[in-house]
Amino acid sequence: MLLNTLQWRVLKPFVDETVSALESKLGLKVETDDGFQDKVEDFSFNGYAVVANTSGSVEGRILIHHYTETALAVGNQLLKKQGKVSAASNEMNDEISNALADFSYSILEPAVKSLENGALKVRFSQAYFVADTANIETLLDGVNEIITVPIKVDGVGRFYLNYLLNQKIV
Repeated sequence: MLLNTLQWRVLKPFVDETVSALESKLGLKVETDDGFQDKVEDFSFNGYAVVANTSGSVEGRILIHHYTETALAVGNQLLKKQGKVSAASNEMNDEISNALADFSYSILEPAVKSLENGALKVRFSQAYFVADTANIETLLDGVNEIITVPIKVDGVGRFYLNYLLNQKIV
């Protein structure tokens, strides 16, 4: 099922900022697929996510949601661009987590501002990251709808923008 107009209006700034940042800051080629509705019962945590809670006209959580392999690849590339490492790490570490968190916040901030300043009346909490599958149950508490937009990064893999909604957007 394709997204309705309001769902897409909420997610579009996040998709646009993510694609722009990956292309301009890291020189990566990025493609997005059509967004779709996920079943809550089928949702699985892929290993790493940056989360911003939403309130106001839409209650829920936005996730920039990586598989661990994708998080490692993007994180290593971020550190390399910043001149902080010469050899890629094969395991998540504090440097990679911090680089991904900073990068994700830089994506979330302009998207959040455009939505907060717009007519949608959506407010966002400070973003935080989750790298523990035990925390996913907390994220899913009260969720009755999940909207997903896949983002494919050439030579790196795929990750997702998820909107975990506590109410349906119609």
